Amino acid sequence: MADVVLTAPATEMSNHHGKEFLGFGTCTPPTVVPSWFVKMFFYPKVKCRNGEVVEAPYGLRKIESILIDEGFDVVTVHPYDIERYLKDAKVVGISVMDPLGFGPVSVTFSAILGGDPSTRIEFINLIKKIEPYRGRVKVIVGGAGAWQFEWDSYWKSKIDCIIIGEGEYVVADVFRRALRGEELPKVVRGRPTKVEDIPLIKRPSINGLIEISRGCGRGCKFCSETLKVKRDIPLENVVKEAEVCVRETKGVILHAEDVLLYGCKDPKFVPNEEKVVKLFKSVREVSEYVGVSHCSLAAVVAKPSVVERINEVVGVGEKVSIFGVQTGLETGSSRLMEMHMHGKCLPFHPNEWCDVVESAFSIMHENRWVPASTLIVGLPKETESDVVKTIELVERLRDYCSLIVPLIFIPMEVCALRRERAFTKENLKDYHYELMAVCMDHDVYWVDKLFREYFKGYKNIPIKLGYWVFSRWVKKSWEKRRREIKAFMKSLVGR
Repeated sequence: MADVVLTAPATEMSNHHGKEFLGFGTCTPPTVVPSWFVKMFFYPKVKCRNGEVVEAPYGLRKIESILIDEGFDVVTVHPYDIERYLKDAKVVGISVMDPLGFGPVSVTFSAILGGDPSTRIEFINLIKKIEPYRGRVKVIVGGAGAWQFEWDSYWKSKIDCIIIGEGEYVVADVFRRALRGEELPKVVRGRPTKVEDIPLIKRPSINGLIEISRGCGRGCKFCSETLKVKRDIPLENVVKEAEVCVRETKGVILHAEDVLLYGCKDPKFVPNEEKVVKLFKSVREVSEYVGVSHCSLAAVVAKPSVVERINEVVGVGEKVSIFGVQTGLETGSSRLMEMHMHGKCLPFHPNEWCDVVESAFSIMHENRWVPASTLIVGLPKETESDVVKTIELVERLRDYCSLIVPLIFIPMEVCALRRERAFTKENLKDYHYELMAVCMDHDVYWVDKLFREYFKGYKNIPIKLGYWVFSRWVKKSWEKRRREIKAFMKSLVGR
């Protein structure tokens, strides 16, 4: 058995039936649907071989690689299996995305549906399993959600060391000190890593997700990644990691805050089309399927031809029915854009934002790209007029196949707005409910088409049928809920 055990909450140690987007379902509280349903349909246990997970979260694979290179004895396991390894372990490293349910998606789902999100429930269950061994086992936590422990002193006390930020330069020292039995600092903050010092993963990541860029540089005040200096991973390293992943995964997902800006040096963020196309062609040579995580709407409008050329490379409309991508709509208010995210519009001006959004949705619709777009409810200094403008923008997007998801503003500890007050359910006004209703109307309008396209060719019939039943339930429930919200809003207006 290994001295170092690496793991993550069960919500993250899953490939979500090979459908990365379904990972958002892990933020669902087990209230309107039972916990077994959330677990079965959104985070089934990832495949294991000889006790070790076959796929693991990408960030955890990076840490695993660092520790292996430094000579540590490491095993990466599913949290449901961790107890068999704890009797011999000296250190447990946990990768977290949303351990306490303070992330925007979880907060929003919990505000609407009530109860704790499954992300929080599974993290707490994991810590409870480790608790009996705490006398001799050190617990080290890191990852994108590590900042959440700054908000919760109780769960912070259950952890020996929290690594916040990039871990390449600090993780080996922390684990080495833990193995020696030394007292660890409660919080260690990493610093930006030079590209040449970012290690390659040695084993497959969840759904073949691999990093092509780190940081963003647009400077949006509500986000942590946009404040980091953008660094592109060398193409040869991207290809090598793709080769590692396709041993077990059906393809790869290129991850960056904006995939379309790979290789971009333009201060106005106009995509470098040739660099992006070369990236996709190179990865396509080693992987049958190539997906993406995020792109910006401004980049789509600045260089529409890059979308068309990516389609040619990956076979959208032929081998691939639709091409899903996450993106940020954020607001329809040019005033809030200017105040909080001026750089998000570049190469355009905040006053042009609504037209940019609609143009991007139109381009993506024509090219069978489906944006899963988030917008932010309750940004600092938001007014009713700002929300009304966002409602009007969402209504303009009705004819474009997409999902639009409103998220409650959370001042994450690593963003420029971290000192602002969090927006809560109690702050919601009638116009916020109207915005949420308009978004839900939009999503329900497109849900049937999205279901058909997203699950086209999917061979797991029971799971596919389950999602079909779930989509029918969502539509039917929304019809009833919509009437209740309208009545509620009328009562608020009448006060």
